[in-house]
Amino acid sequence: MINPSDKRGSVGVIGSVGDDCYGQTYYDLLDQENIKPIFEKFPDNNTAICGVFCHGRDSGHVTDFGASFKISDEFVDANWDKIKGAQLVFTELFIIKHKRDTVFKLAELGSQDEKIFGFNLPSYFFIENYFDDIKSLIEYGDVIFVNAEESIFFAKMNGLETNDFGLISEFIAKYPKKNPLKKRTVVITCGPNPAYCCEYDHISNEISFNGTFEPDTVEEDDIIDTNAAGDAFAGGFLSQYMPGKPLNECMKAGHWAAALVIQRRGCQYPVDCEFGKNWIFS
Repeated sequence: MINPSDKRGSVGVIGSVGDDCYGQTYYDLLDQENIKPIFEKFPDNNTAICGVFCHGRDSGHVTDFGASFKISDEFVDANWDKIKGAQLVFTELFIIKHKRDTVFKLAELGSQDEKIFGFNLPSYFFIENYFDDIKSLIEYGDVIFVNAEESIFFAKMNGLETNDFGLISEFIAKYPKKNPLKKRTVVITCGPNPAYCCEYDHISNEISFNGTFEPDTVEEDDIIDTNAAGDAFAGGFLSQYMPGKPLNECMKAGHWAAALVIQRRGCQYPVDCEFGKNWIFS
């Protein structure tokens, strides 16, 4: 959903893998998408894998994190020149359990005026057990995604007892900001129901954008697998957010990408994935 000829559209992934077929598959798939893998390899550990179980069109996961927690400080430091050039630093937060210092180092990098720091709020377990760290990371956050259930849980942990996603998105958006020169955008995705987007300006102390957005309509018989819908939404959103498109266009792109992936088996995309094109799925 980004133009590969535009250098702003180049993407890389930093992490750690095992010396096995799954690690090689990861390399190969990223290469097909022109995504730069920056992986530390651990021969004595397996690459992280995830078993997906489906019931009808719903899915769940059983995950073996494998080598994904093993990335060393030395490897991060050795590749820091590649990382620090990024305009967007986007991370998963489950690694705070093992690599807290690395996450906060990335957050500090992303707090610079010309950069964007973003993440998905993690699962209940991590919100509950690493609550203080997550609150601190939100202060660095410029763009934050969270699903409906986890947003309610996070709000409750903060003493906000509500199922009103508009209120929750505003509450998170108004969290204190390490760099108030950059606005914070919070998106709450709600599956087949409207998603919420709130942007807050910490200089003016005003909400600069607030809205709800209906997802793209996908007929029930066309839904194959909801796996990866949330991550697809985030990727689609960011593909338009980074070039500076209006937030309503970013939300449209997120819904488009999510609608695309749920009509395919697993986390798969067509080779030609041009946003805005009329798709016929088979």
